[in-house]
Amino acid sequence: MVAGDVQNGLSIIQLTDHFRENEFEGRKETKNTPPAELEDALTATGFGFYNILTVLAAIPVAWAGAFDITSMAFILASAECDLELTFVKKGALVSSVYFGMMMSSFFWSFATDRLSRKPLMLLGLIIDALCNILCCIVESYYIMLLLKFITGTIVSGPFTLLIPYVNEFQPVNYRQNFTTWSGLVFNAGLIIPAILAFNITPQRWSFVLLDHEYTAWRIFLMTCTLPSIIGIVTMSLFSESPKRLIETEHVTKVLSLLRRMYVINNFKSPDTYPIKSLQSIRSCIREIPKTNVDRIKGTWSDIKELCNKKYWKPFFIINFLQFGSILGFNIMRLWVPHMFMIINNFDPTMWDWSAGNPTMCDYLSRAVIPEGPTNDTLYANNCAQWRINPIIYVRSTIIAFSTVVFAFLFAQLYTTRLRKRIAMTFCYVVAIISSFIANWVQLVPIMLVLSSSIVVTGRITGNIVIAINTTTIPLPLRTTAVSFINNTGNLATIVGNLIFSCLLGFHCYSAFVGIGCILLLCLVLSFFTLTLPKDRMDTKM
Repeated sequence: MVAGDVQNGLSIIQLTDHFRENEFEGRKETKNTPPAELEDALTATGFGFYNILTVLAAIPVAWAGAFDITSMAFILASAECDLELTFVKKGALVSSVYFGMMMSSFFWSFATDRLSRKPLMLLGLIIDALCNILCCIVESYYIMLLLKFITGTIVSGPFTLLIPYVNEFQPVNYRQNFTTWSGLVFNAGLIIPAILAFNITPQRWSFVLLDHEYTAWRIFLMTCTLPSIIGIVTMSLFSESPKRLIETEHVTKVLSLLRRMYVINNFKSPDTYPIKSLQSIRSCIREIPKTNVDRIKGTWSDIKELCNKKYWKPFFIINFLQFGSILGFNIMRLWVPHMFMIINNFDPTMWDWSAGNPTMCDYLSRAVIPEGPTNDTLYANNCAQWRINPIIYVRSTIIAFSTVVFAFLFAQLYTTRLRKRIAMTFCYVVAIISSFIANWVQLVPIMLVLSSSIVVTGRITGNIVIAINTTTIPLPLRTTAVSFINNTGNLATIVGNLIFSCLLGFHCYSAFVGIGCILLLCLVLSFFTLTLPKDRMDTKM
C-alpha cells in the first residue's frame, strides 16, 4: 500500500495478540504507540529468509505459465503422425494458448479485483494441471486444441497475479530490486522446456497404461505438469498477501503474519517486533466499482479517452510496435525448434546441386525428403515421422537463455528516453535484416543465428514498448492501456502463427519477408515522437 493511499478513510483498530495476552499485559507501549501503516510494518520485518522463501514458492507457479506457452513448440515433430498435424494445424496448436489469454483477459480484469489472490492462483494451478494431464492422454487434435485454449485462459488470469502477490510481502525499499531479480528467475522457466525436450523427446521410451500407449512426446508433456503440481503444494504453505488481508479487514491475521515474517527474517522473538497495532483501510474506501456495469463503463471511458485527439497517435503507435515486436518474437520462438528439426532431416542426395545450394525454404520443402523404409524419415499415410535430433533442442535452449539474459541486460540500460530510442532502433534494424536475408543464406548455422536474433530483439523491443507506455500514457489510463497492449501482443501471436504456418506450406519465401516488412514499418513508426504534450511530458522517458 502506498502512503498516499492511506491518508484518508482509515479506521484505527487496536490489536491484542490473544495468544500472548498475559505476556503483554502491563506493558504501556501498546497503548501509547500509534497504529502503524502496513508499509512501515513490512519494513520492520526486515528482509531475509522469509522473502527468499516466497520466491522459491512462487517459482513453480511462474514456470507453469511459461511451460504452457512454450511446450507445444517441442512436440510438433514428434506428434505429427499421432495428431495428424499439418502446417496450419501446427500454427493453430501453438497459438491456441494465446487465444485463450486474449479471450479471457477482460474477465480476469474484473475477477482479480474482487477475489483473493492465493485461492485464485491455487484454482488456476489445479485447472492447469488437469488440462495438461489430459493433454498427455487425448488422441484427438481438436480436444487438445480445446485443452490448450483452457490453459490459456488460466495463464491470462491467476498466473499474472504472481508478481504482485510476491511483491506485497516485500519491504518497500527492497521492492524494486526484488522485482527485477525475481522476474529474471521467473523468466528462466522459458528455458526449461527446451532442456526437458532435449532429454526426453529423442528417446524411444513408451509404456502402456489402461490400453493407451504413452510415447516420448506424451511423457514430455507429463513432465510439463510438474510445475503446476509443485506449485499447488508450495502455494498452499503460504498465507494470503498482507495487503489483501488488510483490505479485507483481517487486521489480526496481518499482524500475526508480520510477526512470523519478522521471526524468520531476524531469528528473534516475536516479542521484539516493534509494531503492536496496525491501521485498517475500510473496505468501502477501495476504489472498485460497485457493479460490473460500472467497471465496463469505466473501461470504455478509458478507451475512448485513449482514442481521442490527444492520445490516439501515441496509443496507436505503441500498439503497432507491440504487434510487430511480439509477432516476430513468438513466431520464430515457437517455430524455430520444428523448422530446424525438418532441416536436420534434409537428405542431400535428393537435391539437384546444379541449381545451387538450398535455401531455408528448400530445406523446409517435403519434396526433397525421400520416402521409403531405408530412410530414417519415413512417410505413413502422408505423415512424416521425423528423426528427432537432440542437438536442435540444445540450440533452442541457447536461444531461450540468450533471450532471457539479453532482455534482462537491456532493461538495465534503457533508463532514459535517448537510450530507449537507440536500443529500439538497433533491435529493429537487426531483426529486419535477419528477416529479409534468413531465407537466402546457404549455411544452416547462419540461418539459426538470424532466426534467433529475431527472437531476442523481438523480446527486447516488446519490453521497451511497455516501458514507453508507462511514461507516455497518463497514470489514470495506464492500466487500461497496458491491458489493451497485452491483448495486441496476443493477437499478433495468433494472427502471425496462423499466417506464417499457411505461408510455409504454400509460399514459404513470403513468410520471412512478411515478418521483415512489418518490422520495417515498426522501425519507421518508432521515429515518431511518442510523448504527451510538453506540459505533461516525462523528461526521463
